[in-house]
Amino acid sequence: MDLKRFILRGQVLSLYREALRTVRVAPAHLRDELRRQVRGEFVANESQADQVQIRYLLSEGKRKIKELDEMLCGVR
Repeated sequence: MDLKRFILRGQVLSLYREALRTVRVAPAHLRDELRRQVRGEFVANESQADQVQIRYLLSEGKRKIKELDEMLCGVR
């Protein structure tokens, strides 16, 4: 694994942890479904090898987490 792939892998793992932390503040009846959706997104893209596509997916993931966090702020 070269350095660029290693760094991207760390960013992906960090995004996954951030998504799970965001889901933790959701109401109890939504948490399981949100966790399944987060995991499903990551599993669906785990075989992605194109670094440009991975960067795009990272930016999309960050955007989605931000949107989810903003929606959940009203629920808290």
